[in-house]
Amino acid sequence: MIDWDAEIQEILSEPFFDDVKPIRRRTTSSDRLVNSFLEVLDFVNAEGREPSENAETLEELKLFRTLRSIRADESKRRVCQSADTIGLLSESNKPQVIEEATIVESVPVESVVPAKDTVSHDELEEILNDPLFDDVTAESSGLFDIPDYMQKRMRERAEAESIAKRTECKDFADFEEGFQLIHQKLDDGRCRLVRFKEAHLVEGRYFVVGNMLLYLAHLNKHAKRRDSRGRADDRTRCIFENGTENNVYQQTLVKSLYTEGYTVVDYSDVEPDYLVKHFIPSENDIASGWIYILRSLSTDPEIAAIKDLYKIGFTRQTVEQRIANAENESTYLFAKVQIIKTYQVANIKASTFENLIHKLFDSAQLQVNAGIARPKEWYIVPFPVIDQAIHCIIEGKQVAYDHNIHELILLKEA
Repeated sequence: MIDWDAEIQEILSEPFFDDVKPIRRRTTSSDRLVNSFLEVLDFVNAEGREPSENAETLEELKLFRTLRSIRADESKRRVCQSADTIGLLSESNKPQVIEEATIVESVPVESVVPAKDTVSHDELEEILNDPLFDDVTAESSGLFDIPDYMQKRMRERAEAESIAKRTECKDFADFEEGFQLIHQKLDDGRCRLVRFKEAHLVEGRYFVVGNMLLYLAHLNKHAKRRDSRGRADDRTRCIFENGTENNVYQQTLVKSLYTEGYTVVDYSDVEPDYLVKHFIPSENDIASGWIYILRSLSTDPEIAAIKDLYKIGFTRQTVEQRIANAENESTYLFAKVQIIKTYQVANIKASTFENLIHKLFDSAQLQVNAGIARPKEWYIVPFPVIDQAIHCIIEGKQVAYDHNIHELILLKEA
């Protein structure tokens, strides 16, 4: 005859089941009530008596009140009945209700004076029958019991997060060349990054989110699913440059891009030799100097904590020569710096170019003292915006910077 208990035990002892754990059941108010009653049982078993109202310790007094509350409430008695192994909740221990007539029976009727605040049984019954109490249940919800509507919202959120997790993109080879091309265009300036707007969300477009390129391979233009504000919110297909993909909801993608994303804007329609003409000095060009963008490597917590803090400056030397003594100069906040990007400028007055940059970002200038000096070339502006501004100035475009939305505004020429 097969010993099924032994067979099952042998199966469950396999390494395959090592990480299998029982699902934790959510603790309810009933569970907490029974646990409190079990504490009373433990006391009675240990002390040989019920907890006393005249207890000398706060813990025993608490147990007395717990037991009294359970005995006085029929619904609580029913909940704890199965745990009562010593008859604390038996009928003989049920509180005795003393009728009012018994109390006043030996007192002459004429000497009884009704108390001003006394409520009769009929009046109390009338109060409790008021419709106001229709939704009051015998077992009240516990402090940490999650309402149904919140549970539903949590389930939906968990489902969305689960489905939206990135998985391997099986046909990534079809998209890989496109990512490589975008990287080339970003490097040579044919593509630039601008702050994301929902209007940018178009199928076939590239974005940057979490420092990673994203290609929007599918967007349902005729979405039936809508969010609470009536906006289209169907599943998308997003391909990432690391070979993964997800099908996150449209509005979840929008929120993520608004938080930490940029749109890739393609300027490939500009003539191929545009960059050579404008950025690399020829034999007839007069090199003016270098515009540079630096990031501080300061260990000062107040400086290190500032996101998007950059120094925009100009030098006629090489940038490496200019910053060689950075940790000893107030203009570099007495700290080493990292070169983010440099631009060689030709055929223009470099100081004019630098002044335009500083005037553009004046509203985002860092207000800080470094010793007795006050450096004026540090700005709190996202790098893609600085890079875009420099290109706009070189191309002769008139722009303004809105520091509230961290975006350049293209001005119409007069």
